[in-house]
Amino acid sequence: MYKQIAILGAGTIGSSWASFFASKGLDVRVFDNDLKTRKKAEEHINEQLTAMHENGLITDDAFAKSQISYHIVDTLDTLLDGADYIQESVIEDYAIKDLVYREIESLIGAETIIASSSSGLLITKMQEALAKPGRSLIAHPFNPPHLIPLVELVAGEKTEPSTISDVKGFFEALGKTPVVLNKEVPGHIANRLAAALWREALALVDNDVASVEDVDKALSAGPGLRWALMGQHMIYDLNGGEGGYENFITGIGASFSEYWKTMDDWTEIPDSAKEKAVAGIADFYTDKTQADWLEWRDDKLMKILKILNE
Repeated sequence: MYKQIAILGAGTIGSSWASFFASKGLDVRVFDNDLKTRKKAEEHINEQLTAMHENGLITDDAFAKSQISYHIVDTLDTLLDGADYIQESVIEDYAIKDLVYREIESLIGAETIIASSSSGLLITKMQEALAKPGRSLIAHPFNPPHLIPLVELVAGEKTEPSTISDVKGFFEALGKTPVVLNKEVPGHIANRLAAALWREALALVDNDVASVEDVDKALSAGPGLRWALMGQHMIYDLNGGEGGYENFITGIGASFSEYWKTMDDWTEIPDSAKEKAVAGIADFYTDKTQADWLEWRDDKLMKILKILNE
């Protein structure tokens, strides 16, 4: 559907988006105002595509094509020339988005899609900068976009319904898993769920219930394995036996009220929780650097994806 992809913002998310689109053989251009970021992006894209190829996520032919599918460009004009889909991944700041949107709209065609990677901002607010807001939406990925299938699609008050349906079909054709929000909320779906879980993970450490390491182990070795296959609603439906979800809610689910009563409900992270979390994460770095963990994470993700793709 969309053939020429413009990646605006070449940081962690932008470069990963570029790797994804290039792996699908699309014409991808990448631009960032910062020269150093552009140079790093080229390294990251090449490394990511190579790793995908080595792990069997893309074929020999797809890898060869990907190497000539993406181009790091030096100007915004070059980036947007002929683009029919823009994946905007600049800084999470309404004022900056406003400036960027006003500038790019003067350089693109009337039908060019403007999709923001924003993880928490509202597209309705960003649309105020556009003369033609109907072709704009949120297309929020989960990091890293070149591996994680999820894309959250959010319409603003002025987004045309066809924009959402067309972009949804576009991502489905590329093998992504798009979900569509019925209305805007800060953080969309996945980050709101993650925020709720993170607060309790911090609270368990802050209240000396368990260490950072053991809280993370409890998640990755327990519910995390099921979450790779299905979401919480379906998990509890299966846990409900023959009566399904209703049986779970009225039976085991009733005991959850006792959990919720004892959970912290603060809306700002206490200093004590921050200090204990930061101190506790140091245990993960006795024999690995952050770069080591990132490489390990992506390697494991690719192995999991190969299994799920079967």
